[in-house]
Parts: sequence; structure tokens; C-alpha cells
Amino acid sequence: MVTLLYIDTWPFIKFIGFILFLLIAFIGFWCLTFLVCILPYWLTYGIAENKGKINANVLPEDVKSKTLPQQMNVEVVYKK
Repeated sequence: MVTLLYIDTWPFIKFIGFILFLLIAFIGFWCLTFLVCILPYWLTYGIAENKGKINANVLPEDVKSKTLPQQMNVEVVYKK
């Protein structure tokens, strides 16, 4: 008699379990993607770029954003 009361809730519990399974699969997929693809990329190219082995021939002045008077073909009309 007690089990008859829970017959209507069983499909809902299966649905919630399926949603949790999809959530866990989605999180697991992105964790594996991070560990296999992104983390090795950071460890190889990121560390090498920070140590100056990649882009060593680029001058920091060329990369730095310039103020308005320093830009080419710009005329400052009013300066405080």
C-alpha cells in the first residue's frame, strides 16, 4: 500500500537523475578538455612567452598602447 503512494513520483526522480547525469557528463567533458588541451598549452607556450623565448624580437614600445598625442596622424586641438 505504501509503494502505491510513490508510483507518481518515480518518473520525476528518474528525470532529475537524468538531468544530474547530463550535468556531471558536461562538467566532466570540460574538465578533461581543460586537462588535455588547455593546460599543456599554457604550460608550454605560456611559460615560454613569459620567459621571453616567444616574441623576443617585438619591442615593448610597439605593443604598449599610446596616448592620444603619441599616436600618428592625430592632432590634439585642446589640451588641459
